[in-house]
Amino acid sequence: MKPSLKSDIRPNRLFGNSLIVALGIIAAIVPLVAAQDEGSKNCSGLHAGIRAELVRRDPNYSRPAFVMVSFILLNDGETPINSTKGGWQIVIDGKELSDSGYILGNGMQPDGGWGTLNPGESYEFGKELEISRYFLTLGEHTLSWKGHQFQSSTIKVNVTPQ
Repeated sequence: MKPSLKSDIRPNRLFGNSLIVALGIIAAIVPLVAAQDEGSKNCSGLHAGIRAELVRRDPNYSRPAFVMVSFILLNDGETPINSTKGGWQIVIDGKELSDSGYILGNGMQPDGGWGTLNPGESYEFGKELEISRYFLTLGEHTLSWKGHQFQSSTIKVNVTPQ
């Protein structure tokens, strides 16, 4: 008997189809991952957050009601950023407060004052805004803060009667 050189190997169609599907998925995912990586590079820098709470804790009403505003500013970039270039502004109902610099610059500050944030560093602080001075009407008001290189989300503050 003469040995046959014929091979009984048949192509595995399931494997071939799976390979085609896998290559198709990879071809679809790679551009998305690249775009996401590029987007995260474009998104790095200063990021601001804001939160507010209506405070009426004095039962004798000897101290005026206020809105306690918490601010946070984070540098998630790879280089130091001057966070105060151009100043900071508090915006209520779409209008910048003329005394924003006084409000934000007054009180406790980090060593060396507000200024350059290194990569990964953040500022977090709070300020009281008297209702009778900054929220003249009852109802819903909008509130945000911004600087030269950042803008927080706009939140809503609902000032209710005592």
